[in-house]
Order: sequence, then structure tokens, then C-alpha cells
Amino acid sequence: MTGVARRHLKLIGALAAVATVLGLAAGLLLPSSAKATATVLISPLDGNPYSPNGRGDDLTNLESEAELVRADAVQQVVRQKLRSADRSRVSVTVPPNTQVLLITYAGSSATAARDGAQAFANGYLTYRSQRAQSVLTDRSNKLREQEKKVQQELTNTTKRLATAPASQKSFLRQRITAYNNQIGVIDEQNNDIAATPVNAGSVITPAQPPSGSLTARAATFGGVGLLVGLFAGLLIALALERSDRRLRDVRTVERLGVPVLSTVSSAGGLVLVTAPKSRAGEAYRRLRAAVVASVQERPVTLLVTNATPAASATLASSNLAVALAHAGSATIMVDASFSETSPSALFGLGQSKGLSDVLMRGTDPTQLLVHADSQLRLLPRGPGAGAAAERFSGPRMRETVRLLRDKAEYILINAPSVHDANAQALCTLADAVLIVVTLGQTTRADIEQAYLEAERAGAIVIGTVVEDSRGRRVASRDAGPRGGSHRGDAGPGGQPGGQPDYAPGTAMARPPHPPQGAPTPPAAPGRPSTTATSPDWSRFAGQDDVQRQQPGDASDSTETAVHKAIEA
Repeated sequence: MTGVARRHLKLIGALAAVATVLGLAAGLLLPSSAKATATVLISPLDGNPYSPNGRGDDLTNLESEAELVRADAVQQVVRQKLRSADRSRVSVTVPPNTQVLLITYAGSSATAARDGAQAFANGYLTYRSQRAQSVLTDRSNKLREQEKKVQQELTNTTKRLATAPASQKSFLRQRITAYNNQIGVIDEQNNDIAATPVNAGSVITPAQPPSGSLTARAATFGGVGLLVGLFAGLLIALALERSDRRLRDVRTVERLGVPVLSTVSSAGGLVLVTAPKSRAGEAYRRLRAAVVASVQERPVTLLVTNATPAASATLASSNLAVALAHAGSATIMVDASFSETSPSALFGLGQSKGLSDVLMRGTDPTQLLVHADSQLRLLPRGPGAGAAAERFSGPRMRETVRLLRDKAEYILINAPSVHDANAQALCTLADAVLIVVTLGQTTRADIEQAYLEAERAGAIVIGTVVEDSRGRRVASRDAGPRGGSHRGDAGPGGQPGGQPDYAPGTAMARPPHPPQGAPTPPAAPGRPSTTATSPDWSRFAGQDDVQRQQPGDASDSTETAVHKAIEA
């Protein structure tokens, strides 16, 4: 995951920055929503448990009161003081076992929320007071109407008493007394109503503007945007990584079951000459140790090619040739490539005749060898290398390799990419093949095809050397060659750390002990024995097993005739 993030750091950073900016803009520009709450205490009524003579069945129904707060009548009272009041923004909660209402208002700002909550609290109490006063007024009016009727009856009865016969006067006097008593009761009730206080309740906690400023809101939105951007960037990076088949690190190459002999830098030139004590120089010495341990007999023809189409293996093959020469092994490097950078340029040699003259004109290759070191000679590519490459499969090329094998222990052929048909022809002349893998360019399919072409030609791939353009090397990666399924085995030569076990007094390595259970491919007729393990191609989904084809005998009458012609 860390490697994926590092490779797509710009993408992830860009998405995170864009998401952060969008979050900040949203926090500043989008309408905000704030909430404020006012706490209202309903005044105790007769029967309230907090009053001395209270009864439970006379408690105020607070659920009904909560609905009343959001009533249209209350909103009309509130809008007399706050024109923008909206009852749809009001929510009311009733704490259990209390006579309290919590009135909350959601406003577009902290101030609007506070004003709205306070306005609805006050408006609700005002409406409740008006409603209570209206009830008392209605009761008082009814008593006055009743008093008028009683007073009228009293007046009529008094008039009748003046003209009534003696037998009715006693009855009429009783009626007058009853009417006077009734009027007295009504007056007493009116006095009680007039003396009744109207107290709907009180706001015990005024609404306060909610805490938090616009800056804090913008910062919150920006932080959320940053997290969303990072997450989205990582998801996109993972999707791109899955669609990108290029190999990004040594561990990925090893997981394919491909032996990695060493990890080198793809820059720096001939590091064994310019900086022999550097880490890059040490990587090539490890590569030399792995090659010496893998090839058990001499002389040996080693083809160095790149698994990436149209890529060059010149840098790796040139440094490997220098490393073998420094170990005291007679080495000849044949430049069969036609890339922009040639071994002649790396060694500081001028343009001269070379392999193209041998293939096109039949020149003796031993006469064209250029000394690059006391133990290293170079057969340059010569002029017209592209046209001469068409003859890599011809008899002159086979005779050239045979002659050079008599002159050195190691014949290194710097070949074009193995995907090139001419490079595939060179595989038939090699005892072993070393494949260069360039991180960030080579794909899994490239490695698979490279192994297929080499094995189809009958050559044995001893492993790969990984070129890292970033110049990074992990020490554990360079401890020695390792196969994808033998990571815990000893290095080349059977020695820990990957160093070959050299025979005393020679530059030859003792044969290594192959990993237990790993088959040793049979050597082709007349070729040195090599040790290599085949990669696990089952890791390539949907690929069939590769069947090796044995090459035909390279020696024929035509080859002998060319050899005689060269000697003449």
C-alpha cells in the first residue's frame, strides 16, 4: 500500500488538495444551520404534584402543550415580533417527569436560531396567557348574565310582594331572600375570578446562540474534504495499479517465481570502473557471483537480453563483463545490439570494424577483438549493425561463437530485446540466458514471453537482473540470487549470503548445491551444465504451460566450409 501511494503521490495529493478546497468553499458559501434551545417551565396548576393539594389527574398534558407550540395560532403571535418566524423549524421535547418544555429552533445562523427559539418560547407563553385570560373572561361574563337574570327575578318578586294577598306574602319573602343569596354567591364568584392570577409559565433558560464560528465550520468542512480526497485518491491509485501490468519492485518479480540474481541501477555507466566500492559496484559483483555459481563448466556463452520490447541490456552486460574480467576470467563481449548506447562508447573506444564485418564480409572475428581490459576483449557491433542482424541465425554467426569460445572462459553476447526475432536466433547459440528486467517498464507478460522465447530456442534462463531507474536497492534484495519459491535457500555456490565457493587458485566456482526438490535442466549437447529453476507460470492467469523445444545440432557442413573460408 505504501509503494502504491508513493508511485501515485501526485495524483493523491492533487485530489486531496481539490477536495480540501471544495470543502472550505462549501463551509464558507453553503447556507449554515444552527440550533438554539429555550427552556420553558409550565406554571403549576391546581392538582399539580408540586402544589400542596395537587391530584395526579389534574396535571397538564405536556404532549398537547408541545403540539400547541407549533400551532398556527402561536406562529401568528410570534410573527408580530419576528416576521421571519417559521414553525416548521421548531421542535419541542418534553423531559420525563417534568413540567418543562425544551423549544428548539433551527436557523440559518446562530443569531437567527437564538432569536427564533426565544420568540417561540415567549409567543407560546403569551398565547397560553391569552387563552387562560379568555377562559376567565368567559366565565365572568356568564356569571354577569346569570346575575342579571336573578336581579330581574328579584325585582319582579319585590313588585308582586307589594300587591300580593296575605297568603302569598310569606312565600314571596322567601323567594326574595333566595334571590339575594344567589346574587351574593355570584358576586363572590366574580370576585374570585377577578382575583385569579394568570401565569402561563416562565422561560427559565433563555435561548443562547450556539457556539462555533464560520471559520470553525469551514475548517471542519475542509478537514472532511481532505479525508475524502485522500481516500478517493488512494482508491483511484489502487485501480490504476491493478490495470497497470508493469513491475514496480523486486518483490513483485520474485512473486512470479522468477530468480532475481541482483538488483542494479540503470544509471551510472561502468560503475565498477568509476566507483568500484559503491553500492552499485557491489550489486554487479553479486551478479557476477551468481552467474559464476550458476554456470558450472567453462567455456560458456551467456546471452544478456532485455525482457522489455525495444529496450537495451548494454549497461548490465558491460558491467557484468567488467566484473568477470576483474575476477581474473578471460572474457569476450560480443556487441550484437543496435541500441543508441554501445559498449564501445561506454569503454571510450572509437568506431571500428566489428560483428557486422564478420557476418557480411566473412572477416576473422579474432582479428577484430579490441582490448578493453587485461582480461576483457570486445567485439564491437561494426557499421551497418541493423542489416547484419539478419544473419544472426546464419552459419557465420555460429562459427564466430565457436571460434570465440576457444579464446575465453566467458562469451557475453549483448543482444537486443528477446522479443526481437534476431535476438531469438541468438538464443540458439547461447548456453545460458540472463534477462534484464527494468522496473517501471517491464510487464509480467514481457517476462513470460522472454522465458518462452529463450526456452523455445533451447537455452536455459539462469535468472534475471533487475534494473531500478530510481537507484534504490534494499540490502535484503541484494543478498544473492533467489527464486520465487526458494527464498530461504543459501546463495550461489551453496554459501550463505550469495557468494560463490571458488576453487583454490582459480576463478572457477565449485558447482552449487541445487535447492532440494528443484530439477536441474539437462544441458544441451556440447554445452556447459547450468543450474536454473523455471518460473512458476501458474501465477500468470489464463496461461498455458510452456513446452521446451530442443534445438537442432548447430554444426553442419556449411559451418565447416565457412570456418575454412575464414581461416583462408
